[in-house]
Amino acid sequence: MSAVAISVWVRLLRVHGLLLRQVRRSVPEHLTLPRFDVMAQLHRRPEGMTPGELTRALLVTAGNVTGIVDRLVREGLAERRPLPGDRRTLLVRLTPRGWRTMERAIPRHRRDVQAVLAAVPPAELRRLRQALGCAMRALEVRGPGPGQAMRGSTTDRLDVGTVPKEKK
Repeated sequence: MSAVAISVWVRLLRVHGLLLRQVRRSVPEHLTLPRFDVMAQLHRRPEGMTPGELTRALLVTAGNVTGIVDRLVREGLAERRPLPGDRRTLLVRLTPRGWRTMERAIPRHRRDVQAVLAAVPPAELRRLRQALGCAMRALEVRGPGPGQAMRGSTTDRLDVGTVPKEKK
């Protein structure tokens, strides 16, 4: 069974790398994939998210999220606002400019991902989605244990919704 587990691990890494290489091309030129991923999370939650919620949703370190959000704020794509009822907590939300950017980027991103995966028969994609969902649930239930990677490491970034550390 160990050889199968290693083979699955290697294939996941290889497919992840191939998908990232293609998907990076669909991100608007002024955004990096990490910024796009943060903005996509914020687009799903119009009311905003705390930095902690972003960190948990993207499986990266708080420092990584802070740096990405700082850049988005400087570029006018996101804003920080105090959480109503708790001035110590900030909410991060898309600005109108951020919303317009994502309204254009998301359909393009979806088309590009569909085009990249078009060579895989639909029935196989459904089976793959089901198998990956099963693996994801099993790993989430298991939780951190001895010898497991730290948060924000390469192994965490296998999930599509995660953010690789942004280069400055």
